[in-house]
Amino acid sequence: MNKALRIGGQGLLLVFTVFFVASCGIFGDKGKALNPAEEAAAAARHAPPNPAASLQAGPPDQVAIYTSLGTAYLQNGHPRAAVRELQEALAQPGKHGDTYNVLGLAYQALGQGKLASESFRHALAEDPGNPQFHNNYGAFLLEQGDYAAAIQELRKAVADPLYGTPEFAWTNLAVAYHKLKEEQKALAAIEKALYFKPGYPPALLLWAQMDWQEGNLQNAFAHLQGVLAQEPDNAEALLLAGQIAKRQGQVARAREFWERCVNASPYSAAGKQAQSELLGLGTTP
Repeated sequence: MNKALRIGGQGLLLVFTVFFVASCGIFGDKGKALNPAEEAAAAARHAPPNPAASLQAGPPDQVAIYTSLGTAYLQNGHPRAAVRELQEALAQPGKHGDTYNVLGLAYQALGQGKLASESFRHALAEDPGNPQFHNNYGAFLLEQGDYAAAIQELRKAVADPLYGTPEFAWTNLAVAYHKLKEEQKALAAIEKALYFKPGYPPALLLWAQMDWQEGNLQNAFAHLQGVLAQEPDNAEALLLAGQIAKRQGQVARAREFWERCVNASPYSAAGKQAQSELLGLGTTP
């Protein structure tokens, strides 16, 4: 698994899912409707003055408005537009921990490692106890290959009993330990992730990959079934399922999994590898 898990409940999206480089105008391309979050933020920014409402509700939180809009752009795959809105948020008076956190994710999506690191550290300077910030910075360090530093940050995230999505940080910890070949610690972290969220697909996928590497094909495929039952188009799971089927001599089944992988995500790393595997099989049914 090569995608670290990101921001809390807004998650794999940004995790997991987490990122595509693209740019657009502040309010999207011509003819493209705004999503609800963008519409709300845009309306708040451009609404006419209403002194009576202001007396009742207080001044609008401009930092929160711009940060919300930046987050919406990032979640919809427009990190450059996100950066513009987040920089506007930083220009407003107030607290900027959340802004810096999302800005770090946006810079990370753009491949701006130095700026991403600076943003994450600014977020933690403003709110050093925030487990979500520690997870996101840890996920960034994991992506950069600094596994020991990632573990330090992720450990701080899972240490907070009020952290709302501990399965994110536990799975990231498992990846870090796996990269360091500390397999027992990796497995313990996977079990923690599954304790907090049974059947959590990223944890099951990592477990399947570890079993595959150790030659435990039956266990690996069992974990993949758990992933594909929830995410039928998970490209990495489909790729690995095909590899297991081929290893077991089930060529037709391998072809089926790889064709599904290509159809689900043709331009991803998994999709491209599945295309290569299919070419290796030739045209024989």
